[in-house]
Amino acid sequence: METSGTFFLKLKNNLEIISTNKNLYKKAFTHSSMNIKDNSGNKLNYERLEFLGDSIFTLIISQYLYFNFPDAEEGELTKLRAKVVSRERLNFIGKEMGLINLIESKNQNNFGKNIHGNLLESLLGALFVDKGFKKTKDYIISKIIKPYININSLNISILSYKSLILEWSQKRKNKIIFDTNIDKKDNHKIMFSSNFYLNEKFITKSTGSSKKKAEENVSKKAFDELKM
Repeated sequence: METSGTFFLKLKNNLEIISTNKNLYKKAFTHSSMNIKDNSGNKLNYERLEFLGDSIFTLIISQYLYFNFPDAEEGELTKLRAKVVSRERLNFIGKEMGLINLIESKNQNNFGKNIHGNLLESLLGALFVDKGFKKTKDYIISKIIKPYININSLNISILSYKSLILEWSQKRKNKIIFDTNIDKKDNHKIMFSSNFYLNEKFITKSTGSSKKKAEENVSKKAFDELKM
């Protein structure tokens, strides 16, 4: 695979990575549209490194959250991790890092919306293969978590009020009921209404465009009213 001095200058200046395996990092930014193969006929693109980087990033984030949230239970840690490794967040980080400026492709106008996150994962996969777990972990903490992820605010935002309130009720052996039904049909649009009961006592109600949304909305209202 041809290596470019400009590419590695960007890798060093923009991402602060000094490569000891030039072909590896070029592969991490080679799109499948290039249709490049090695002498054995194996495809040379970032997809395998993306797979590896996804696993490495999830592992390091899990470890980081475990030690930084010592009082969080398993379910809470799972939700926190889901926020950090979400596709939306990965795309945001990859875009902010300018990874798209390093890609080699024949169809740059036809990238999917997840290209930024895909490149971030492939970069981390290459970094792991090149420098090992410890240096990859240090890079993720210093160059990804600290600049782009506000860890201290993660436990403030809630991924799902319904999940939270169900967990809360199970711990306290309370009985939660969602009485959800179709509320109305208007111009082919269906609305749902959900009544929330705690230990058979009506607490609040809300609506939504689907059963799931109605129950999430009523859970948010119940959360606020019960001052959980």
